[in-house]
Amino acid sequence: GDSSWGGDSSSVASSLTGVESIAGTARAFAAIKSDGTVVTWGHSYYGGDSSSVASSLTGAEAIAAADYAVAAIKCDGTVVTRGSSSSGGDSSSVASSLTGVESIAGTDGAFAAIKSDGTVVTWGSSSSGGDSSSVASSLTGVESITGTDGAFAAIKSDGTVVSWGVSEYGGDSSSVASSLTGVESIAANARAFAAIKSDGTVVTWGHS
Repeated sequence: GDSSWGGDSSSVASSLTGVESIAGTARAFAAIKSDGTVVTWGHSYYGGDSSSVASSLTGAEAIAAADYAVAAIKCDGTVVTRGSSSSGGDSSSVASSLTGVESIAGTDGAFAAIKSDGTVVTWGSSSSGGDSSSVASSLTGVESITGTDGAFAAIKSDGTVVSWGVSEYGGDSSSVASSLTGVESIAANARAFAAIKSDGTVVTWGHS
């Protein structure tokens, strides 16, 4: 297959006009154009080849990336995915739930979508945060989600945080749970999270 890393877009150069935003996987890129179509390039295994779903990639409004896949939110609130099927590229198992989607975050092998009702739908590798069943009852009123390589952290409307995924990648925030109040934003690196609180202090957790 294509061994490139996305640094050469010459094969799609004629299509890269009217571009409004771009997201990157580990070795590919996906661009949304002003007409709502999506152009991808780079390594096919990492989402660089969208030919099989090209007819569905219209009316796209936003795009998110995992290491091996891309997920596009369409103007009707549905989602189209492309890339490694085991790492978020296949969302068929949750397709019926992917309606009214407002935003999507990714880890290295999974996606988490926030719906208009504040609930969350996850898919992809369970070892990368794709399985949120253990915290599903707490995933209500979610306003934003951030991902490390293997875990997600969601900020709820009450300023609290719910995390899941690989514990050493930040999936387990129980040690700092009492401090995770009034959270306004969260940043992530590969294996840890840092949350900014309304009083300007910071709470961190994940791999030391």
